[in-house]
Amino acid sequence: MTEPTSSILLGAADRAMMQGVIDMHLHTMPCLFDRPLDDFEAAEQARDAGYRALVLKSIYVPNADRVELLQKRVPGTKLFGSIVLNHGVGGLNPKAVRCVIGFGAKVLWLPTVHAAHHLAHFGMPTYPWLAQRTGTLPQGSVPGRSVLNANGEVNAATAEILALCKAADLVVGTGHIALPEVHAVAREAKRIGYEKLEQTHVGWHATDWPLDDLKAPADLGMWFEFCINPCMPNRQQQWPKKLSDTIRALGHARCTVATDLGQHDNAHPIEGFRMWLRILKTLGHSEAEIDLLARKNPARLLSLN
Repeated sequence: MTEPTSSILLGAADRAMMQGVIDMHLHTMPCLFDRPLDDFEAAEQARDAGYRALVLKSIYVPNADRVELLQKRVPGTKLFGSIVLNHGVGGLNPKAVRCVIGFGAKVLWLPTVHAAHHLAHFGMPTYPWLAQRTGTLPQGSVPGRSVLNANGEVNAATAEILALCKAADLVVGTGHIALPEVHAVAREAKRIGYEKLEQTHVGWHATDWPLDDLKAPADLGMWFEFCINPCMPNRQQQWPKKLSDTIRALGHARCTVATDLGQHDNAHPIEGFRMWLRILKTLGHSEAEIDLLARKNPARLLSLN
């Protein structure tokens, strides 16, 4: 038997459990933050662990062009690039979106570290716990980005971006925008018939909305992503049962699970995904429900079915 090259050793039961999973939220190097894995290492290890697909995320620059090359080096697991609409790509920039569509990006996130809500929550356009890459210039002050116009609805750029993503079949994550912005984006998505809008990392520091506030976008057809990152012991220490209960309240059919890992002081992404699936099983989610969360629903969003 050929031994897997992955640095994560899984027992037989865990290896079987991980077959065919899809992580739609993984941070890798190159990045202006120092991260434990580069694109190649993450892709190779995910393939060896049995992942069906992986979405790689870079919060400052688009990465779909380099993922196109990476896929040639790492066949066997489908790899997707993405874009995050922070200042490095011009913020809410439809021209940048058109460009990454041409390179085959499959996921777009609305502003994260440069969202007005992120700056209000953390007081900085970065994270208080992540060290920057050696040689990186210090982060200067930047204006926070909002997706709203003066009337409280999505602005013209955001509306154009949603229309582009609908036409090109991209998934849109809400990033770190504020709750009123989430509701406005969900209304616009509903208006144009766009069905792949997803609330990013429900229960995370700046997106820990009450369940009642999630029901309105749920009724408009939004998807909801639940990541293991907030539950890590050196960070937020979110209660896994709270996320589990929220999944049940919103319905497995509209939820996905992912990791949002790629930080030195958190679990390795494969171990984090393993932990998440084991936690969900311990909390009473059935095999069929976990299959929806970790395989079928992400595959549907990524048009892999």
